[in-house]
Amino acid sequence: MTYRASAEGGAGYADLRERGLFWALNRMHIVVDRWPVWGEDLVLQSWFRGRTGPMYQRNYELRRADDAAGAPLVRATSAWTVIALEGRAVSREMVYPESFAETEDLLPFCPKVLVPAEVELAPAGSRVAAWSDLDSNGHVNNCFYPQWGADLLGFKYLSSHQLTDIQVGYYREIHPGEPVEFFLGHNPEANAVDATWYVEGRVAGERSFVVRLAFSAR
Repeated sequence: MTYRASAEGGAGYADLRERGLFWALNRMHIVVDRWPVWGEDLVLQSWFRGRTGPMYQRNYELRRADDAAGAPLVRATSAWTVIALEGRAVSREMVYPESFAETEDLLPFCPKVLVPAEVELAPAGSRVAAWSDLDSNGHVNNCFYPQWGADLLGFKYLSSHQLTDIQVGYYREIHPGEPVEFFLGHNPEANAVDATWYVEGRVAGERSFVVRLAFSAR
């Protein structure tokens, strides 16, 4: 959807490839107000929110098709940077017209995702970036980091808890064949039922991503 919408402003996948550039997701925040249920007709909308420095902000919302004026089921905001294919440097060239920006803000702009000082991380296993994890830019696709984080919590926990909030921060590309070490910690909420988990992925000791996953008991 991001590429399709960006193409309307001349900055889609093919447009950037011709210029030796590509979109890279920098941060993401998703809030689930209510999970959709099987059989519901849904409408997903997205719009360009504006630019802060080299980061282009894009919002999303998911609604029921028969309740377009009602409260969204899912709200999300993201921050993207434009990267050079050769050398992987961040481009500060304006590739998307500011005139396309809309001002409606469903969520605050994505903050940098860091593990709080009071959360103690412990080793939680590892994996090697595989072919099926990659996208067309030759690195692990951004959608896999939250999946990797959730998988660390196990079937029993995920079966009794519902995900309500996801934040992801990307710090470094992960390339095929690189071993990723996982570190896991959590910050129990006041009622001792809900919890916020933090997952940090490191390659050669360097932070590659941080995922924050907030859950409530079913």
